[in-house]
Amino acid sequence: MPEIETTRLLLRPYTHQDLDELAPILSNPAVMRYSSRGPIPKDQVKEVTQQTLQNFITHWQQHRFGVWAVVEKATAKLIGHCGLNFLPNSPEVEVLYRLDEAYWNQGIASEAAKASLRYGFEKVKLDRIVAITLPEHTASRRVMEKCGLKYEKNAQFYNLDVVYYAVSHTEWQPDHSLYILQS
Repeated sequence: MPEIETTRLLLRPYTHQDLDELAPILSNPAVMRYSSRGPIPKDQVKEVTQQTLQNFITHWQQHRFGVWAVVEKATAKLIGHCGLNFLPNSPEVEVLYRLDEAYWNQGIASEAAKASLRYGFEKVKLDRIVAITLPEHTASRRVMEKCGLKYEKNAQFYNLDVVYYAVSHTEWQPDHSLYILQS
């Protein structure tokens, strides 16, 4: 599984050893506010985090792309995740991102998402990538727009009413300064 380096971030494969760093992020109600899962009860955090890690690892093994752990290069701290994942019951691939609350509103989600889009279009050779969020999640919608995705429709995924954005490979504008791919 490849790693991606951006100006401020290292996107690397998750391992099961990331459990103790990821669990506090996923247990933060503010971070999980717009998640289909919602806030995770404290007594379920370890189990849900293990399941999340296993899902990310398995997706990479099955599809040769997936979700990376997002690490701040300056501190080597795991601060969330970003990457590509199949939407449930769909052939479509979504770009997704979730960061620890201390890293919001700094352009980090956009930086990681742009690198993920570039990987999806240039390395995986995807024709189209989508993104979804709850209509009221304006910060996530801004990330999508900064990355070149355009609103297409309202939809339903994860048993939620969401807004659905997309960009095709031909519409996408790469930022070539964004990353260095490492094997």
